[in-house]
Amino acid sequence: MSSCHDVPTRRVWLATVCGAVLAGCATAPPPVTKEEKISTLKKVGFTPAGDGWELSLGVKLLFDTDVDVLSKDGRTAVSDLSHTLRDLGIERIRVDGHTDNVGSDKYNSGLSLRRAESVAQYLRGIGWRDDAIQRRGFGADKPVADNATPAGRAQNRRVVIAVQVQ
Repeated sequence: MSSCHDVPTRRVWLATVCGAVLAGCATAPPPVTKEEKISTLKKVGFTPAGDGWELSLGVKLLFDTDVDVLSKDGRTAVSDLSHTLRDLGIERIRVDGHTDNVGSDKYNSGLSLRRAESVAQYLRGIGWRDDAIQRRGFGADKPVADNATPAGRAQNRRVVIAVQVQ
């Protein structure tokens, strides 16, 4: 029969044993190959662009006119994407903001950068290092649709996320 004096000793022993068992389970998974990274990026919608891969998250990262706040759907999309990128071992991300052609060039340049910053702030909030997030604003300089129509302008009010695969 054990005495009351044995209880703290048993707790220390149990904590030590459990800690050792959990530490053994915490081994890092094998590194993801470049080919596996590219395959996964393609599956989630990234396309080759310049020296990296870009993803325009469509409706989920579109903005209303004169809005720079990330929507609930946008936050969900960025969070899901963040998990995928982390699983691939990608540690740096670029966020490019865009606008339609309504408004002055100077105003749109600032608005596009604020949109990129909105996404960057959310990424920081879910664990990305600030120095791992590059932000750029392009204003209306890189449209993906015709700014002559309301539907085209809506597609141009967006944020694009880009990564490089090592």
